[in-house]
Amino acid sequence: MSPRIALTLLMLASPAGLAAQPIPFYPEKTEECLDERAVPGGAAACIGLAADLCRRETRGATEVEEAACMAAEANWWRDRMSKAYDAAMKEAALRDVEFAKSISQGGSRMTDDLELMQAAWKDWSEKRCFFEAMRRRGKPDRMVVASECLMRRTAEQALLLEAAAGRKP
Repeated sequence: MSPRIALTLLMLASPAGLAAQPIPFYPEKTEECLDERAVPGGAAACIGLAADLCRRETRGATEVEEAACMAAEANWWRDRMSKAYDAAMKEAALRDVEFAKSISQGGSRMTDDLELMQAAWKDWSEKRCFFEAMRRRGKPDRMVVASECLMRRTAEQALLLEAAAGRKP
């Protein structure tokens, strides 16, 4: 099995299917934090808050349940990332119009660059998190480490795309 397939199966497994008990995932904690962070880079401090709350509220959480909490937040960030990507693509298309002369002279399209960057990010993040999991080979927390890695990488990418969609530098 390729590393990509193994990690994808590990990370995309349904949190409900992973956990022995329903996990208490509430993204409001992260949303409130994001609303309060107006300074550039301040939003990074919000990553993982909902997953941490989920782990604390899951009494006697197993590694599988902890990973399910991380996966739930990763999925929440993935939804944000998808919306941010669409908005960033619209912004990129507007910028392509602004720079039509440069593009007609051989300059690159921002829409093409954004699409390539997102594809490369997906490949890189999967490999990065698979590597993190393999560093913990044989350890019971391997799934937690891999899930947290994917959650953090997805959140960081969502925040980047949200900034790009809003024309923030």
